Amino acid sequence: MSDTVSFTVPTPSGPRSLTVAYARVGEGEPLLLLHGIGHHRQAWDPVVGILAAERDVIAVDLPGFGVSPALPDGLPHDLPTMNSVLGAFCAAMGLDRPHVAGNSLGGLLALELGRQGLVRSVTALSPAGFWSEAERCYAFGVLRACVTPRGGCRCRSSSGCPGRRPAAPP
Repeated sequence: MSDTVSFTVPTPSGPRSLTVAYARVGEGEPLLLLHGIGHHRQAWDPVVGILAAERDVIAVDLPGFGVSPALPDGLPHDLPTMNSVLGAFCAAMGLDRPHVAGNSLGGLLALELGRQGLVRSVTALSPAGFWSEAERCYAFGVLRACVTPRGGCRCRSSSGCPGRRPAAPP
């Protein structure tokens, strides 16, 4: 079951309010799960039950994906911003240096959280970020073009869109 938490993120222009959706299950040391670009927290559903047998599992809908609203206007979609967002999310959830696992974009974010010393351990599955500057600009340009401020999709394509969201499971 999905829940939300609202918190304040420090930015160069002052604190901004943000809401993030997540699902939490299990007991043990906390494990934060971060999905890839154009996906949602349900990407982790096939393994959540297994992980929850030994961990407090928190699967997050990153801002602008799943049911989490997009970042507020004026906040860039970059590593420093997402690092602040995820750090503030962890603080709001009472998570002191959780373990983190991420896939694709989530893997890149997990590595950055690890580099900053904000997490206990990192598991990065096929992490993004190992590309040229031109490829990075293209990828983020496509993302910006597809995802509306409310996190919906502008594309008319029925498949292959990084902003398209499947219907929420019952």
